[in-house]
Amino acid sequence: MTDLILNALFQRSLEDFMRAVQTQFMESNRTADQWDEFESQFRDAAEQHWPEISARLTPYERHTDLRDQITKELFQLVDQNPIYQDAMAAQRQKQALVDELEKVEYDIWCLRLTQLRLKIRVYLMEVESDDFLTEEDRLLHERFRARRRAQRNPIYWRGANVVIMEPTDDVVKLGYVRDDDIPVMTRHAGALHATFERLKYDAYGLLNYFHKREFFAALAESARSTLEQNPQAGEKDLIRAALQSVQTLLEKWEQRHRETGV
Repeated sequence: MTDLILNALFQRSLEDFMRAVQTQFMESNRTADQWDEFESQFRDAAEQHWPEISARLTPYERHTDLRDQITKELFQLVDQNPIYQDAMAAQRQKQALVDELEKVEYDIWCLRLTQLRLKIRVYLMEVESDDFLTEEDRLLHERFRARRRAQRNPIYWRGANVVIMEPTDDVVKLGYVRDDDIPVMTRHAGALHATFERLKYDAYGLLNYFHKREFFAALAESARSTLEQNPQAGEKDLIRAALQSVQTLLEKWEQRHRETGV
């Protein structure tokens, strides 16, 4: 391999290396401001060290091996640059804080999960003693039902592709249901509306975009399954089924997070 070819290989390796280092600098406004000064200094240093670097190369090796060796030499050279050292030290400090923040957020998520699981246990006990829905809930639902009927909109609750509504064959009312919705039709729509709203509030901070869909789909499917098994299912049956489905789902999430952190 001639010196001309080796020099060209060095220049290509240097350009690739500079692009990679520039990406590091551009991750922060603070380090990005230092890029021009660093680039000028490092290119000069690389050119000055090239004779020394080339002397350690074996010209008859494959181009890929030579480029890897040149890049390794450039890494050793860049580590000696004070601007690079300061910039990367700042990046490492930032990343350490980000990692710590992610750990805290994960711990908070786990605490919220435990908190909701305990609430579900309380709610299941309240369902059995008819204490889950308050009188205020029922008065609100009666007013809500009157307003829905006046508007001919049968939907009591909508979210995450789930709709809760009273049974109807009215084509106009059914037009409020979208193609991708999971409809739950029951004469106890008001009670399910209250249950969904309570759980939505309690799960705040626990549900991201993907968790939310899984969460409310589980609630909807539990209610639909209960109604399929018993079309005359009562208010208590539907609420109990919804709460038990959440209880099962939270156990699944806890296991999944323990195994994968997702």
